[in-house]
Amino acid sequence: MKFLKNTFAFVIPLTAMLISFIIYLFSSNILDNYKKTIANDYSIVVITNTPLIKEEITKLSDIRVEKIITLENNKIINNIKSSLSKSSIDLLKQKLPHFYKIKLEVFPTTSQLEIIKNQLYQNKNIRKVEMFSKNHNSVYLLLLLLNQISLILFSIILIFAIIMISKQIRIWFHEHHEKITILKLHGASILYSSSTILKYAIMSSLLSFLIVSGIFIYLVGDIGVLLPKDLEDIVIVTLTINNSLIKIFLLSFGISILTIIGVLLKYKMKYD
Repeated sequence: MKFLKNTFAFVIPLTAMLISFIIYLFSSNILDNYKKTIANDYSIVVITNTPLIKEEITKLSDIRVEKIITLENNKIINNIKSSLSKSSIDLLKQKLPHFYKIKLEVFPTTSQLEIIKNQLYQNKNIRKVEMFSKNHNSVYLLLLLLNQISLILFSIILIFAIIMISKQIRIWFHEHHEKITILKLHGASILYSSSTILKYAIMSSLLSFLIVSGIFIYLVGDIGVLLPKDLEDIVIVTLTINNSLIKIFLLSFGISILTIIGVLLKYKMKYD
């Protein structure tokens, strides 16, 4: 009974921290996928006096430029050429500005579009910048908010989990102090003397990992339980189970091992 109590005192904060971590993984993945999905639902049209040097524009508002498409002037000329002489058409071809359509890697927010417009106008060759976009901002901002909240939640729970885990490890050291002292008197190292505590921590970390892995695999199959119904049709999850489980495993055992080392060093300094 005491063993179970000690184990769960370690497992509960660690499990809570890992659950907050997988929520953050989901929110980040959903946000990234949504930005890529709606990337084609806007266009930036640039009008220049002379041909644009496309290679000079690689990033706008820290968003990578995917491609710059040259819009042909032939359509405009074909629509009016019947009423113009050949010399007028030739002159028109020379005087017509150049039109380009810029596509970015992800969908920019309203504030980013304003920054992009200002950046493009810094090029003296650019005469006019026009932007056309579908209204995705409300959904995008909602997903961005969820992502930020999940990150803050994970950070707070991580701090509390480390505090509670270190407290539990100190309790274990106190309970096994007499045994550790006897083993050290017989020449055993501090690691060997505290092997029981290390086993508690490893078993607890493994239990937390298994619990959270089960929750994660379930959520990958049914992400709808985390989101409002209005978002279910537009949300795409592309998390790789194996890669994500490795991250959860490393976080679970990494936090446990680092906390144990910290408490172990403090204990060694106090009693050596």
